[in-house]
Amino acid sequence: MSTFDSNIDAIDVAKAFSSEIKDKRVIVTGVTLGGFGAEAARVLASEGAEVVLAGRRANKIKETADAIKAEFPKAKLKELLFDLNSQAMIRKSAAEVLAYDGPVDVLILNAGIMGTPYKRTEEGLESQFGNNHIGNFLFTNLVLPKLLEAPAPRIVSVASLGHFWGPVRFDNIGFDEGKTYDKWAAYGQSKTANILFAIELAERYKNTKLKVFSIHPGGAVTSLHQHMTKEDYEKFSDYYNPDGTPKGDWIRTVSQSTATHIVAGFDPSIADKSGSYLAECQVANEQAAPYALDKVNRMVCMRTFI
Repeated sequence: MSTFDSNIDAIDVAKAFSSEIKDKRVIVTGVTLGGFGAEAARVLASEGAEVVLAGRRANKIKETADAIKAEFPKAKLKELLFDLNSQAMIRKSAAEVLAYDGPVDVLILNAGIMGTPYKRTEEGLESQFGNNHIGNFLFTNLVLPKLLEAPAPRIVSVASLGHFWGPVRFDNIGFDEGKTYDKWAAYGQSKTANILFAIELAERYKNTKLKVFSIHPGGAVTSLHQHMTKEDYEKFSDYYNPDGTPKGDWIRTVSQSTATHIVAGFDPSIADKSGSYLAECQVANEQAAPYALDKVNRMVCMRTFI
C-alpha cells in the first residue's frame, strides 16, 4: 500500500519509484504546460523514462518539451499529435504508436475537457463524453497490443471526484441532442465512464500482466477550468469565491495533484489492486460512487461502445 498522501509532490513520488520508471516508455496525453499531464511528463523524464508527449496542438507539445529539456537536458521525449475530438485522428495516432520499435510500458490517459458548452465531436457525439470517454476508450483499445508487449504494463485512467455529478445516462447520453444539456451532468457521466472502463478492462485482463487504475488527481486550478463561468462559481460556492479563486482546504498544487498519476503508474505495492480507484495516492474504492463501481453498468458501458 502507498505510504504517500495528498501533500507529497509528484517529483518526490517519482524519485521513490526511480527504478520502476527508468527506461520505461510512457505515453502521457494532454500535456499543456501548467497542467497535470505536463507535470507527469516532467517528473517521469527526470527519472529516465522515455516520455511520449501526446496533445492536440504541435506548438503546445513543443512548449512542454522545451520546458522539460531546459530543466533536464538529457530527457528522452517523443511527440505525438493526438486529438480526442476526432476518431480519425485517434486512429492515426494509434497507428503511429503501433509502429514504434518496442513496447509501451505505461499509458496515462490524462487528456480531457470539463464543463464545456454543448458541442459535438467530429462523429456527432456530445463532446465531453466523446472526448473524455469514447476517445480514450478507442485509443486504449487500439494501442493495447503495444502495452501487452511490455513486461508489466499499466494504464492510468484519469477520472475525477466530479463523477459524483452524474452516472452514465445510457438512455440519453447526448442530452436529447443538446436540448436538455447540463454541462456538469455531462462531465460527471464522462468521468463515471472513465472509472467503469478501468474496472472492466482490469477484469477482462485479470489473468494477464496488465494492470489498470482510475484516479482522482486532486484539486488544482489548471486550464481545465477555462470554461467555468460566474454562474459556475456561484453553483460551487463552497469551493470558489465569486471571482473564481478557490477557497477551502481542497486546493492542491499541480505537483501534489499529479502525485497520484505516478503512484497509479508505478507503485509496485498496488499491483494486486488492479481495477481500483485511487485518490490522494491511496487505493480509495470506498470513495467512488456506487454506480461507478457497478458490475452491470461497467459491462453495459463496454458493450455499448465496443
